[in-house]
Amino acid sequence: MRVQEASFGIIPIKKFDEIWKVLLILHKGGRHWAFPKGRSNPGETPLESARRELKEETGLDVDSLLQDEPLSERYEFRRKGEFVVKTVQYFPAFVSGEVKLQPEEIQDSKWVPLKEAVRHLTFREAKEMCRNLVRQLNL
Repeated sequence: MRVQEASFGIIPIKKFDEIWKVLLILHKGGRHWAFPKGRSNPGETPLESARRELKEETGLDVDSLLQDEPLSERYEFRRKGEFVVKTVQYFPAFVSGEVKLQPEEIQDSKWVPLKEAVRHLTFREAKEMCRNLVRQLNL
């Protein structure tokens, strides 16, 4: 059986001592380093879902978006006998606040320099989005 899933997230960026850093999270279930994301609630827009998921998973708030159009990734995997095709839309954004992780879903987090994030991310699609962001910000 083939299942389509969609999630929405924020690529959280913050400046620390003149260095742009991105927050990566370690998901409990998947054991992979990625950006905060989740499914939408009924009636939410993609951006509303992404902002809510960021707040729930990390405690951070979006200050401003880097761009109006989200970056997208698509990947496939098997879960309990189902073939899942997942699309995720990420909104790169400058964020504020203190990290407070949601223990039910997130095992760990780390701020890494944006230019080095590719080495920390688990999946190829996320690495490519990060490379594009570095180029976009002229880092």
